[in-house]
Amino acid sequence: MTKQLCNDGRYGLSAHALKAIAIFAMLIDHMAAVFARHDIVVYGAMRFVGRLTAAIMFFFIVEGYHHTRDKNRYTLRLAVFAAISYLPFVWFAGHALPNGNPFLKLNVIYTLLIGLLAVRANREIGPLWLKTVTLCGLIALSIPGDWSYWAVFYILGFDLFRGDFKKQAYAYIFITLISIGPDYFAIFRQMFYGHAINPGVVIIALVNLGRFVPIGLLRFYNGEKGGGGKWVQWAFYLFYPLHLLVISIVAMLLYG
Repeated sequence: MTKQLCNDGRYGLSAHALKAIAIFAMLIDHMAAVFARHDIVVYGAMRFVGRLTAAIMFFFIVEGYHHTRDKNRYTLRLAVFAAISYLPFVWFAGHALPNGNPFLKLNVIYTLLIGLLAVRANREIGPLWLKTVTLCGLIALSIPGDWSYWAVFYILGFDLFRGDFKKQAYAYIFITLISIGPDYFAIFRQMFYGHAINPGVVIIALVNLGRFVPIGLLRFYNGEKGGGGKWVQWAFYLFYPLHLLVISIVAMLLYG
């Protein structure tokens, strides 16, 4: 927590503080995906914590776009780290998603890149038809990425209402309700027809309630970058592929 005040006079959280919370929650989430699948309670609790990460990352893609001095360099940086993270994520996904094809899944930095390109298209392309075609194309490209097209919708929502946090929060909650709705519909449908409720579906539904929590944290964002300078910024980028590699190495040693 920093010493700067929020707009309403309270002490708040800097960008670096919020990002640190996000990467800690991401580490907990990814560890659960590989090491805690045998214990449904521990697994659910850890993945609930992990739901803190995405909203913070989406929010700061928008903030990064509006604060960066060189938008092309910012875009290139995300593209480079998306490429660097490809193989570590594939290796990690092979342990976290043993029944899927990890080579068909792309990492979250790729999805953040697509979200940034969507913001740029929405703000920088003039003709409506070209903007619409570009955004539709980017949404299609986001599908194989972690968080898929929902990431693009979240990022565009944060950008559309930037400067009015209450509207940003409403947009985020609205998108979340739509995205998690099928999980709850599946539970109610099973209950209605008297079928046995799948515990896995219940756990997923409960875990997804954690997606509402980060809005409470973002409410305390004070608009400050925080201490540490460029080294902290690069640490955030490097942490993603490195922690995936470490988790994958440990999983290989434990499980083969």
